[in-house]
Amino acid sequence: MLRRNLTPSRKKQIKRVLLSRRTRSTGPDEATVQAVVNRDGGCVVCGSALFGARGIDWSIHHRRGRDGKPDSHSVQNLIAVCGGDNVTGCHGRIHSRRSESQPAGWWLSRVAGEDPLTVPLLVDRESRWVYLTADGRYSTEAPGVSG
Repeated sequence: MLRRNLTPSRKKQIKRVLLSRRTRSTGPDEATVQAVVNRDGGCVVCGSALFGARGIDWSIHHRRGRDGKPDSHSVQNLIAVCGGDNVTGCHGRIHSRRSESQPAGWWLSRVAGEDPLTVPLLVDRESRWVYLTADGRYSTEAPGVSG
C-alpha cells in the first residue's frame, strides 16, 4: 500500500471540502422555516412552545416526506413540532405511530400522492381541523371552497 504525505495546503483543501459537505442544507430555507413557526406558534401536535435550538429541541416535519416534488419544502407541507429528530418528542410520535399520524394529517403518503393542500390536519392539542395554505396560513375551508 502506498502512503502519501499530504502537504499542509492539500490538508486544508480536503478539510474545506468535508466541511462544505457536512454543512450543506437540504431542508427548507430560513424564510420558509420562519413562516411555518409564525403560523404554527408552537408544536402543532401537543401545543408546547418551541424553545431552544432547531434540530435539537424542535424541528420542522415534512408531512409528505422529501420526495423531490416542487412543494416538498413548501409551507403547506411543513409543520413545527417538538423533538429535534424523528425519534424524540412529537416528531418521534409522528414517525413511530403512523396509524395515528396519518388520520390526523401529520403524515401523508408519498405512494398515494397525497397533496398537502387538500388534506386537513389536527392542530391546537388535537382540538380543531385546518387546511394549510400555500401562503402560510390556516384555513377552515377546503381549497376551492368559498364561504
